[in-house]
Amino acid sequence: MVVFPTTSLESTADEMTKNVRQSPWLTLGADSDHVRLARLLRRAHAIALDTGVAPRVVRQVVSESWRRSSEAGVDPGRPAPRMLDAKHTAMRLAAHPVAPLLPRVSGLLKEAMVESGYFAAFSDADGVLLWSEGSPRALRSAVAPRFLPGFLCSEDRIGTNAIGTALVLDTPVQIFSAEHFNQLLHGWTCAAAPIRDPDSGEVLGAIDLSGEFRTAHLHGLALVTAVATVTEAWLAMERRRADDVLLRRYRERCGSRPRPCSGVVAASGRVVHADPPEWLGSRVAMGPDASRWPQPDGTSIEVEQLGDGFLVWRVGGGRPPAPRVTVAVLGRSEATVLSAGRRRRLHLRHSEIVALLALNPAGMTVRELAHALYGDPSRAATVRAEVTRLRAILDGVVLSRPYRLDERLDVDAAGVQRCLDGGDLAGAARRYAGPLLPRSVAPGIAEARARLSRAVAGRAAFGQP
Repeated sequence: MVVFPTTSLESTADEMTKNVRQSPWLTLGADSDHVRLARLLRRAHAIALDTGVAPRVVRQVVSESWRRSSEAGVDPGRPAPRMLDAKHTAMRLAAHPVAPLLPRVSGLLKEAMVESGYFAAFSDADGVLLWSEGSPRALRSAVAPRFLPGFLCSEDRIGTNAIGTALVLDTPVQIFSAEHFNQLLHGWTCAAAPIRDPDSGEVLGAIDLSGEFRTAHLHGLALVTAVATVTEAWLAMERRRADDVLLRRYRERCGSRPRPCSGVVAASGRVVHADPPEWLGSRVAMGPDASRWPQPDGTSIEVEQLGDGFLVWRVGGGRPPAPRVTVAVLGRSEATVLSAGRRRRLHLRHSEIVALLALNPAGMTVRELAHALYGDPSRAATVRAEVTRLRAILDGVVLSRPYRLDERLDVDAAGVQRCLDGGDLAGAARRYAGPLLPRSVAPGIAEARARLSRAVAGRAAFGQP
């Protein structure tokens, strides 16, 4: 099974789907016949597996997920793989920022778990289940598909499911009966919502509510979405309390006259307070040395442990000019980076990300990047992982919210674009060293490559077809 265009299963599909399209993320409508819809979806699932064609009754969000599952080689009859034993699952859960809030989450979902026979589960951002609680009968039903703590329920390992698909799409979603790619989950209904870090916006995990499909309700998705939102509010509240403690300790330590260019930084590198306010920015690049953090601008920050954060101050006098980082992406199969006399190459995917951000200086959202790289905005989780790896290589020059490049990163393609924007075709021609990443087939790169080439050649004005 490779592609999933849509085709008609039978006239019943039209009737059955009248009440299920209030939202692309919901399966059920107010008057849905659960058993009849489940039977129809099972027939559609069987046809899709046999022919590679998803019938029209299947929601687009599900058929696209089935396509991704198929491309990932998911076996629709295999249970979830185990990633962690009980000891290491408990350790990972204890270290997770949402862990202290799970008793409150359980309280919010208690009525649904007890009265409807559901169970709740929580996964980390990778889709590894770390916690579950609920009806004993529902928890027993989770044994066969291994929907249990320590097992990996990402979309690319067990196929379409509420947790895995919510993490891929970065949005709450309901998956009903045979909408699950895995046949072991066809008796279930699931709704899941991602939980984000209120500081960075990064996904921390997902909360899920699952049960027997006959008991499914369209309000299940609204419930887990509300719980995720409340959990994020609790995380923000805890962060503010921790910040208040750090600020109090900072003032006690520094007294009424803090040393110049000082501040307090959370353990994550987020700046809680700085004096003067602008000198640290919003985040500090934390180095491995616990007592001094070298910075991209050439200065150093002295560090003193302060509870769960750090008291910091600048040393070394005035700020030297920030070193430039030069990146060449024109006429090269992969980007070449020159920084502080050191030359290195990026692999193709990272080269594409740098080129796209350079050509979009205002920044790009994760979905915009996913569309430019893959032609598929739902590949947000893959893009986040690639950007995280790129940041480790180009420390301090890839910024977020939205994704953009630091001004000290000089990319040759952006220089050509600036000349064209200013009407300097001669300057653009001098800077143009060849096609943009000619081996790349990413849609956004292919479009930019053709646009730059046409404009520099003088065959068309920049940005016109």
